[in-house]
Amino acid sequence: MEIQISEEYEDLSAEWQYQMILILKEVLAKKGIDGDKAKDIIGDFAFDFAMLHDQGEIKFEGNSYSPRISFSDFQGKLLTTDEETSLHDYAFGNTSEAFGE
Repeated sequence: MEIQISEEYEDLSAEWQYQMILILKEVLAKKGIDGDKAKDIIGDFAFDFAMLHDQGEIKFEGNSYSPRISFSDFQGKLLTTDEETSLHDYAFGNTSEAFGE
């Protein structure tokens, strides 16, 4: 598999986040949580999850890792980035969009 540093990464990661928000919105609705309460929960979760991605550090077996989402183009390329990310900047905007605002 070829690893490619992609300029599309930011757009792909923002779309991934939006799709995650839609899934969480649907799950909360199935559990009877919707409207402003669901939007508040989802916005906070999306922001905190994005901060883990953007600035988090995961320690595992004595090593430290920075999480990164990668995307396969199904043609043998793995798209990623080696730059700092700012997925948290999209969290509340993507949440508002998911709620039709």
